[in-house]
Formats: sequence, structure tokens, C-alpha cells
Amino acid sequence: MESVSFSRLKLISSSFLRELKQTYKNERTSLGFIVHKLSPTPLIKEGENFEVLVVGGSVMKKALIKKTKRGINVLKVENEKNIYFNNGNDFLDLVAKELYSDVKTLALDFAYPLQPIFENGKLDGIFLGSTKGVKLHSLIGKRIGKTIEDHVLKKVKKKIKVSVANDTVCLMLSGLSKFRWQNLAAGIVGTGLNFALFTNKNHLVNLESASFNKFTQTKEGKIVDRASDKPGKSLFEKETAGGYLYKHFNITLKEKNLSFSPIKSTKELNRVSLSNIKNASHIAKDLIKRSAQFVACQVAGITLFKKQNMVFVMEGSLFWKGSNYKKIVEKTVRQLVPKYKIHFAEIGNSSIVGAAKLIS
Repeated sequence: MESVSFSRLKLISSSFLRELKQTYKNERTSLGFIVHKLSPTPLIKEGENFEVLVVGGSVMKKALIKKTKRGINVLKVENEKNIYFNNGNDFLDLVAKELYSDVKTLALDFAYPLQPIFENGKLDGIFLGSTKGVKLHSLIGKRIGKTIEDHVLKKVKKKIKVSVANDTVCLMLSGLSKFRWQNLAAGIVGTGLNFALFTNKNHLVNLESASFNKFTQTKEGKIVDRASDKPGKSLFEKETAGGYLYKHFNITLKEKNLSFSPIKSTKELNRVSLSNIKNASHIAKDLIKRSAQFVACQVAGITLFKKQNMVFVMEGSLFWKGSNYKKIVEKTVRQLVPKYKIHFAEIGNSSIVGAAKLIS
């Protein structure tokens, strides 16, 4: 397996920074750089209750929130529920069913690709396509917030306002509960990978940084990519994220002709790295280290783009639970950007808090 030199990490970081600068100038790059406009005025009044709904690939959470003078007060958080959709109408019926009777405003954290639309003082999003094996094809090309409003009015004769954003945007907004927007960024490093940042007070950018491709792929990464559903896409994610990292391990085992059974998850990879298994543990540790170093390159690039000390609100089991993962990211970032201080933060109930910030 290839080791990663500091000069190579510095080159990746510089390439990522260059892509950020070019995309900011509206030049085409591998980054999505999807700009979201946020409402300068709240959609709800002080003392008013509203609902937050978090919809992922197979689970749903909901909460009842009250807007107060100090911000938001979480009145109730219901236990996570397993969900399954056969079609888009299943999703719309679920939302109508899960609405609290006394709320008129819904904030939705929708963990799927969205093209943001800002209209009538609220953020909505056009559904770009199903991921995670979820069957929502009938909603592709539709504005999710408006579609929900129309469905609820028709189904239960209730008029509501809906604001929608995806999980990375909501994670970013959750950081506003503790930190200033000026030096705030957010990152998800779990099954997948992505980062987001603010360009000004009312504009937040979803970088879609999994798609960054201005770096030299590893030998294992090239094999993983060729065998994937979408070759040539999300190349940086395929080098770093939990959904792919264990595959690098299996490829390395085969290349070295080691008698160790293939593993099925990056959670298993982490366990192997913490064990004392000849050859296998060393390979697992090296893969986790390389992933953390690569992720540090994007953190460093964002910090250099902002030119200031930064707070990164982070989410994802690989980042927080991976063997020494956070420490390796911190060490590598210090080496890449010694001029600035970077702090990594975790926000409790970030999906709920972030979605609430959409409208409050």
C-alpha cells in the first residue's frame, strides 16, 4: 500500500484550495459549490411552535420546537422510526401523518441531493434523484417543500409552510447555535463525505466535496472506482469514506496474498486496526491514517480559503469513532496550516437543531 508523503498532502490541499477559489469565481471545477440563500428574517414568531422532521435513508426523527427570545426550545424529540418508501406518495403521506396538529410550519432535513430554491422568504429544494436505495423517483424534478404543502392541503385540508435543506446544510446551520457564521464550516465524514461553509451571513455553500478529483488516486482507489456503480464519480469520497474504506483493505489483502478473511464494513476495519493481528492490523491502521490525512487536506483548503481560525462542526462515525482519526486530522491540519487554529465541534441533535435554524 502506498504511503503518503507530506509533499503529496500539501499538493492535495493546494489543489483543493485552487478549486475553491475558481468555483467562487463561477469557473467550472469538480466541486458542486451549491449556494443556499438563507432567510434574513424568521418564518415564525416568538412563542410559536413548529415541527422539525429529519428524513434519512431508512430512519425518521421528529421534534416539536418553540421559538423563544433566546432562540429555540426543544419541547419534544420522538424516538427514531424505521421508514420505507415504495414511491413518492408514501413519503408525502408519511409527512402528512407525522404533522403535529397545532403546527403551521415545518422544517425538513432531507438527506438527499437538492437544488436549492429561495422564494417567498424560505428555502426549498428541487429533488435531484434517489440515493441510498430509496424509491422516490416520482419526486425527481419537483420542489419538495411546495409538493408537501400541496399534498397536505389536499390530504388533510391544512395549510402549512415548509422549508427544506439537505443534511450537510442542516449540520452547518446547527453550528450557529454556538458559533459565529464568519469562521464556521461543517463536515460529514462517515459512510460518505462532504463539507460546507459560509460565504456571507445569508449564503451557505454545500461544496459536494466528495466529487473533488484534482489529486492522484491511490492504486486501491482506482480499483474501488472501477468496480463502483458510478465509475469516475465521487473520487475523493471513494478514497476516504466509510462506505469504501474497507474495500481498500480487502484489495490490499488480495494483493499481498494474506490469509485473512475479507471484511464487510469500515466498522470491522476499525476493530481490526485496534487488534494485534499480524499484518492485517498494520494495514487497517495505515488505511485509516491515510483517510484522515486526505480529509485534513480539505479542512486545510477551506481554512486557507477563509484565511482565518476556523470551527468545523463535524458529523460521522468514522471521524468521531475511527481509531485516532480525529487526532490524525488535527495533527495533519496543524502541519498544513500552522498559521491558523482549527477546532472540531460536535453538536447534540445537530439534524434537529440545524433544521430548526432554517426557519427560526
